[in-house]
Amino acid sequence: MEPKINIMVINGSPKAKNNTSILLNEAIKGAKDVGDVEITQFNFAGKKINPCKASCSKYCAKNADCCQKDDFQEFVKIREESDAVLFATPVYHMGLPSPVKAALDRLGQVHYRSCGGRFKRIYKVGGAIAHGGTHYGGQEIVLQQIINHFLMSTYIPVTGDRPESYLGVAGFSPNTETLQNDKVVKQSAYSIGKRVAELTKIVKVGLAGLKDKLPQEYFNF
Repeated sequence: MEPKINIMVINGSPKAKNNTSILLNEAIKGAKDVGDVEITQFNFAGKKINPCKASCSKYCAKNADCCQKDDFQEFVKIREESDAVLFATPVYHMGLPSPVKAALDRLGQVHYRSCGGRFKRIYKVGGAIAHGGTHYGGQEIVLQQIINHFLMSTYIPVTGDRPESYLGVAGFSPNTETLQNDKVVKQSAYSIGKRVAELTKIVKVGLAGLKDKLPQEYFNF
């Protein structure tokens, strides 16, 4: 029986009106075309996520949560309930926008401390999308940062169809029209959404089939 999956879609742009959504919407189309896919979106625009204080490790360990209460808790809840992540963001100063980086910093502290100094064995799937203002505006650096996050979270990073997509999807967006008219990068975004959904189903079926043979750590999420 084909499993139903939930994919968390992250829009890392701090702006309500943003170009990130152009590529993210294409990725969502690709994922939905696989069938039996539920999308839960988290937009950083309008959210309050403070930087990690790195001073409440005892609280993290005891409560599996951050001592600061803001929109980070919503981010974690959606992430933990998902089977996969489609992560899209603009490039800010050759890196992730500061609220996104703050969320990942705090996420690492919470998961690491709450598991007694070991990360959860979470086998989920992730795909990365980034766009910058120029052709060589730091897109690959940001894609690598997202992939590093996936690896730290024991996610399986996938990419779209080659040769257009390598680390992930890299878009060029000096303005909205340029990105809207870029059929190649939009097709690449569509393909990464589809690949993420397909592999997520493969992983879910595999875990179900091997449930009696794998350590319980694979299912504690």
